[in-house]
Amino acid sequence: MNELIFAPQEAAKLAYDALERLKETRGTGVKTGIVSLDNVLLPMQPAELIVVLGYTSWYKSGMMNWLLRAALKQAKENEVCIKATWEDSVEEDTLKWLSAEAGVSISSIVKGEVEDYDSLDAAYIRRLKTPLWMIGHSNQRSNLAKRSRPRMTMTDVSKAVDFIQYEATDNKYKAKLIVLDYLQRIRPDVSDGNTKREQMMEAVNKAKDLAIQMGCPVVLGVQASRSVLDRDYKLPRLDDGLETSNIEQSSDKVLSLWYPIKTEEPGVLITQDRVAVNENLLIVGILKQKMGVAPVTLPLYVDPSRNLITGMELRDGQP
Repeated sequence: MNELIFAPQEAAKLAYDALERLKETRGTGVKTGIVSLDNVLLPMQPAELIVVLGYTSWYKSGMMNWLLRAALKQAKENEVCIKATWEDSVEEDTLKWLSAEAGVSISSIVKGEVEDYDSLDAAYIRRLKTPLWMIGHSNQRSNLAKRSRPRMTMTDVSKAVDFIQYEATDNKYKAKLIVLDYLQRIRPDVSDGNTKREQMMEAVNKAKDLAIQMGCPVVLGVQASRSVLDRDYKLPRLDDGLETSNIEQSSDKVLSLWYPIKTEEPGVLITQDRVAVNENLLIVGILKQKMGVAPVTLPLYVDPSRNLITGMELRDGQP
């Protein structure tokens, strides 16, 4: 009962303490670094769960990588960013980071068609000094050890984050931002329920618990269902999270993504946003944000080959 019940004086004191912390830390929340988005999206605050929702190949991982890079630019001494990935191997993910840092197309790297390896070498040197820790699997390690990649549960991730902060080196780190890529690939713990829906709901709960426990924002990638493909306007809605409705209740912010070039013909006009489809158009929706304006949709400029996202300037309805 002592953990569940709060007297009026206790509730008021806790709220006042929270107000004092907001005064002391104002301006320290993580911003996306995209001016047009930051004009309407409140900074990502400690203990918040931020969902990035999108269908396959609609730039979920790209947006989360962008948020990581933005957080790293805002990190203070002894603050680190952490990415747990069930999707790409550590080497694949880091190649994408090097590509973005060097301004070199990732497809050119994969094809071996890079003309300026000096810029990649310079990006590699910067990566050595960048406080971005990875939790996941390595194709090279698994191959050398002749074993399959580890399949992580949220319990594994929580232990790994704790280890990074307090035991990995002689320094004690504070997490600035944690990214989980992505929900539907997370292996359930034994106690997470018997159905896929129960397991996904519990994974969302644990992602929110991780944000509270570590005192930092946690970004969770969520796959949208195929039903979005049957609509004219395909930006995923709050109830489109595959196998889970818990993102509606447990998340503090929900960003929805639609990459129209994957579903529409180039040049087709998206009337709701007054923009024409091209390979650089990314539609972003703020479906939910506590104490902020929602829903809001806005078009952004994206260059997937370099992981570049910025505002889109419109002239007479054209980007």
